[in-house]
Amino acid sequence: MRSFVLAALLLAIGATALVLIGLNTLAGAYSDGSLAEFDTVYRTLGWSKYLGALLLLWLADRAVLWREHLGWRRTLLLWTPFVLFCVCAYFQWVVLREARITYLDRHGRPEGGLSGSVLFMAMVFPLAFAITGLNAWFVQRRQLRLTSLGIMKHV
Repeated sequence: MRSFVLAALLLAIGATALVLIGLNTLAGAYSDGSLAEFDTVYRTLGWSKYLGALLLLWLADRAVLWREHLGWRRTLLLWTPFVLFCVCAYFQWVVLREARITYLDRHGRPEGGLSGSVLFMAMVFPLAFAITGLNAWFVQRRQLRLTSLGIMKHV
């Protein structure tokens, strides 16, 4: 349980720090170096949200299965990775993307084209929701099986 809370806090702090670093790189005059740093932050946040969500799911499964959390605590542990994934995705696809577009427009370099962020969120969020729901269902079934074998007490 402590490792889950620590990982969730580190993921939230890390995502916030990456957003602040990304926004800070776009604060000054136009520079290709600033744009390259911003793109690095954008990609780092992009990949870390997937890895962080998977790590949190794994830690939540361990905490729920072997600590026998019940009721709202089990639900909170199993759905927190989805919520943090959505927050990180919002930071990346809405906040940082909008900051990049504004930065380029402000310096007379329009990016052109439409942003696919909304379409991407419409595809990724339901998929993440389904994966989290399947994980919660799997954990509940696993707890019932362990209970029937006598390894765990009745949950």
